[in-house]
Amino acid sequence: MTVDRGFTPAVARPGTTSDILLDGLFTGMIGALVVALWFFVLDLAAGRPLFTPALLGTFLMHGGEAARQTTVAPLEIAAYTAFHFVAFLLVGLAFSWMMTLFERFPIMFFVILVLFVCLQLAFFGLNVVLGAQLMGELRWWTVVVANVLAAAGMTLYQWKRHPGVLKSVEKLWHDSES
Repeated sequence: MTVDRGFTPAVARPGTTSDILLDGLFTGMIGALVVALWFFVLDLAAGRPLFTPALLGTFLMHGGEAARQTTVAPLEIAAYTAFHFVAFLLVGLAFSWMMTLFERFPIMFFVILVLFVCLQLAFFGLNVVLGAQLMGELRWWTVVVANVLAAAGMTLYQWKRHPGVLKSVEKLWHDSES
């Protein structure tokens, strides 16, 4: 019996429910932290740290009119931060589950791609709707960049956890060319 000493196993493929849940939680946390850090840096550069979560927390708790006179307050920041992290955890869980399916069913690539585009359009639409009430406070491009950065971080983590999916995508493209 020979042992291949040069072999380093790829990251284990999640398969159990607990693996999917744990991966989903990590994926969601990555996305939430990327967005939070992005807006923290933007707020710091503007000289008003934590303004964005305070603005969105005020909007969430008190409505659009109250958001026009936002003050940085712990309750609003905590409320929005909790909402933000729960939303990303749910997206992360769904993404983890879909990536697990993707390993078995490569056609899931297109489902994930369509859902990604739909989520981006929904966030952009939500920003446009909220933008009417938060005009001048939350720029559309900052939300788009935040979403792209979060999606990139979440996708990189999932690709590390599911190394076979890139081969599946290549196979899908080659099969469709034939």
